[in-house]
Amino acid sequence: MTRPTRNRLVVVMFVIAAFFAAPRLGNVALWGATVLATPVVVLALWVTWPFHRARALLRKQQYEPAATELAAFESSITQTGWKRLLAAMAVGLYTSNALAAARNTLGAVRLEQARLEDAETHFKAALAHDAGYAVPWGNLAVLAAMRGDAGAAEEARTRAASLGFKPKVLAAIIKDKLAR
Repeated sequence: MTRPTRNRLVVVMFVIAAFFAAPRLGNVALWGATVLATPVVVLALWVTWPFHRARALLRKQQYEPAATELAAFESSITQTGWKRLLAAMAVGLYTSNALAAARNTLGAVRLEQARLEDAETHFKAALAHDAGYAVPWGNLAVLAAMRGDAGAAEEARTRAASLGFKPKVLAAIIKDKLAR
């Protein structure tokens, strides 16, 4: 079972358990759990706001502001352990390592800028933080394809697929990148 599948399954199991447990808890316990959980979720979203803003800037092709946001995010979560722990809850299905997610996203920024050496450095740094993170492997496949290295592209694509990156999605991404 791949990590994204497992993480989706955990979320579904949590929702089902909450659905069945809620009527049995009673109003006081239910409100108590809500009062305790809500600030944690809000705080996790607050901690990861620069990361999510950077991803939005990347989609808008505002690369340097995205890189600046990622640097701020990385600095923030490396200064305190509790921020890194909260960030782990809100960076995505493929990893719970916020530093790996930030490095991978910075690699994507550099890839879009055609700064291939920098992109590769960041993707490899993401894998150093979380070797089981499928997305940097997918990005390395894209990078290798852009360089014309079919062997390395296939190797990275196979690794990404084994970790849960959908092969058809990755093939479409590679095709799109090569077309540009």
